[in-house]
This record gives sequence, C-alpha cells and structure tokens, in this order.
Amino acid sequence: MADTPMPLTAHLAELRSRLIWCMLALAGGFLACYGFSDKIVAALQSPVVLVGQPVRVPLQIIAPAEAFITYIKVGLIAGLFLVLPFMVYQLWQFVAPGLLEHEKQYTVPFLVGSAVLFYGGGVIFYLVLPFVVHFLLSFAKGDIKALLSVGYYVTFCVRLMIAFGLVFQLPMVVVFLTQLGLLSARLLVRYFRHAVVLIFVVAAVLTPTTDPLSLVAMVLPMLLLYGLSILAARGVELRRASRRADRD
Repeated sequence: MADTPMPLTAHLAELRSRLIWCMLALAGGFLACYGFSDKIVAALQSPVVLVGQPVRVPLQIIAPAEAFITYIKVGLIAGLFLVLPFMVYQLWQFVAPGLLEHEKQYTVPFLVGSAVLFYGGGVIFYLVLPFVVHFLLSFAKGDIKALLSVGYYVTFCVRLMIAFGLVFQLPMVVVFLTQLGLLSARLLVRYFRHAVVLIFVVAAVLTPTTDPLSLVAMVLPMLLLYGLSILAARGVELRRASRRADRD
C-alpha cells in the first residue's frame, strides 16, 4: 500500500512540535550553563597554554550592562552547544519520514560526522586561542595599552570558534564532492605536497613564535584533517565501486 501524504497542516503541526522541543531544550541548556558563565569567561580570559608563557587577556566593561549582557550571551551560546545534538535529532525526526532508505543511510553518518568535527574544531580553537591572543596583543606597544571590552572579546572568541568548527568540516565537504564525482582521493594525494606547504604557511602565520612545538601543535591537526579527507574520499570511491560490481 502506498504511503498517504500528510496534509500541510499536519506538517506544520509536526514542525511546531519539534521547534517547541528545541526551544525547551535551549532554555534548559541556558539555565544549566548560565551559572557557569563567569567561569567560561574566565577560561577564555586565561586559556590553557600547552607551550610557552601563560596568557591573561586584560578585560574591562565600557557600558553599565555589558557584563550582565555578556553573561547572558555566554549562557545562551554554551547552552546551545550543549543541546545542539538534541536539536539536530529533532530536525532529523522531522525530515526523516520524507527521505528514502538509501538517503537515510547517507544522512545519519553525515550529521554525526559533522557534529563530531565541529566540536573537535572547538577544542582545537581553545588550544590555539592563547597563540592568537598573544600575536594580536603583541601589536600594543609604546603608548598603546591593551584593555579589551569583555563583550567584544567574547564575540571575537565565538566567531573564531565557529570558524574553526567550519574549517573542520573539510572531510565532510570532500565526501560530498567525491560523491558528486568532482573530487577524488588520487587528486588529493597528487597535490599533497602543495597542501603541506600551504598548511605550514598558515600555521606559521597563526603561531608567530619561534618555538617549533607551537608550530607543530598547529600543523598536526590540519595535516590530520587533510589525511582524513583522503581516507574519506577513498572510502566513498570503494563503496561506489562495490555497488557497481554488485549491479554487474
């Protein structure tokens, strides 16, 4: 028996239900994280330094409500990251009934892989943050004193963290392009030396210290991402070849 399409009102009711669950989850995440907002700001102000001298960012408030608004923002963002897997699950529950079986097989690993890589990018961001801050504050010389607005600094950290999370989506982008036939593992391997040079240049810019361990700490995750992209592309090609062999 063919599936009976749901009317538009049923789809809207289902969407409203999923959105309500997402809002409740976000509210719960905010309540759970708001009490730790000051500790999160303190962790950003004095990030963990694996190599080199400790870094402490000089912060101030330039508006009466800036500290309060910053803590609210930190609580919301931290709560969002905390409940993001649940919100993605709600989105999946809404979309899944309209997907074919083979589409579900691709979508679930893609969502899980993207989430894991995004969180991994956030971890690397926090480890790289002291080097970035040290480099930027090193330009405050002479009569220029570094004293940052706490609201601006938190916004800067959030944007940088999102940027790292997006960069870490490289393996998933490679998988998608490989499935479309626009990229191949052989092409990635062929230009590996060029990629290594580019990675070292980018790492040298982001870690302007003379300590080789700092440079290696930045290069290794980027090389690992490139290697994972090659393996991911090769995996897609092998599955494609296996399906063709089964059809023949």
